Amino acid sequence: MPALSPTMTEGSLTKWLIKVGDQVKAGDVIAEIETDKATMEVEAVDEGIVTKLIVKEGSSNIPINSTIAIFDGDDKDENEEDQDHIKEKVEKNNKKEILDTNVVNKPSFEKKIDNKTLASPYVKSVAKKDGLKLENIFGSGPGGRIIKRDLKNQKTRPPSINVPQENITEPSSIRKIIADRTTTTKQTVPHFYLTIDSNVDKLLQLRKKINENTGTKISINDILVKALAIAQKQNPLTNVSWVEGHVIKYSSVDVSIAVALKEGLVMPIVKNADKKGLIEISKEIKELINKAKTGKLQPPEYTGGTISISNLGMFGITEFSAIINPPQSTILAVGKIKIIPGIIEEEIRPISVLKSTLSADHRVLDGAVAGKLLNDFHELIEDPFDLWLKSNDMEII
Repeated sequence: MPALSPTMTEGSLTKWLIKVGDQVKAGDVIAEIETDKATMEVEAVDEGIVTKLIVKEGSSNIPINSTIAIFDGDDKDENEEDQDHIKEKVEKNNKKEILDTNVVNKPSFEKKIDNKTLASPYVKSVAKKDGLKLENIFGSGPGGRIIKRDLKNQKTRPPSINVPQENITEPSSIRKIIADRTTTTKQTVPHFYLTIDSNVDKLLQLRKKINENTGTKISINDILVKALAIAQKQNPLTNVSWVEGHVIKYSSVDVSIAVALKEGLVMPIVKNADKKGLIEISKEIKELINKAKTGKLQPPEYTGGTISISNLGMFGITEFSAIINPPQSTILAVGKIKIIPGIIEEEIRPISVLKSTLSADHRVLDGAVAGKLLNDFHELIEDPFDLWLKSNDMEII
């Protein structure tokens, strides 16, 4: 019984389209299976003669990856346990008898390969003839069953390279956590992506003016953090999380900042970033980065957050898409500022352009809502006057 949908655990055999004695090729439609989603036609994944139909038409509650038919007369001892399990399961749920079909005569094959290997006698015979060890082959058929195509792929696969033992290292604990979290996130969170180009000439002028008037070194990223915080504050529908089937709403705006370390990545948080001035944000980010790189970050400094920002512009990256940091629902990826020709007041002039990509969780955010957040951010950095007005250190401008 093949798994025909991600949520399928059992299926119903609606109709057989083959009978005992039929010669079947890979790709032939052999049955109609009803899943938790729909009734679908099922194709054979291997070739051979149909020797037994185990499950009767109309049977339901058949576990996935269980045997419902036998091609080429798979040995009784290889399938007996599975057949008994199916018979018990189906009879219990359907009160129907398993088909009492006759096994047709077939060519016999000498078997010297492990009987527990999931493969038909035909496949085992071909493997033996070609000198292939089935235990070294990954099966792409139902339940990991090895089919003829897998043998062909094995023969055309380049020889494996032995990796010297000294090249195998144990990942750090932080790398293991990153691996687990990013894998889980990409598998469970439906990402969608929005990208926008912004003219940041005025933002660069703002930064220059602040640094000249204060003697500080505010970075572009410091200003982007402030702009992102204001944009989320203006869009409370984006300040949410999807947690165990519920929508969690937040009142504060806490921006997580991606900081690269030698062994991985951490996300320290500028809390209440919408209420803080640019100089305060800049100082706090510097302190957080220093703590992160010296291993002195405390859990409250990297736990939580309502939105994240990741900047790879210092590496010459102009555009990328970031993975959402759960339980947050958004992360902004920004790249390097590029100088390109643009039209200003009907004249072609060089302009500074920043490309920003927002990754959003489609479980809680739709395109229009996420698009409004990104557009507000875009407008703030293109004309940063609002940043001046909403900064606690406006007097420095």
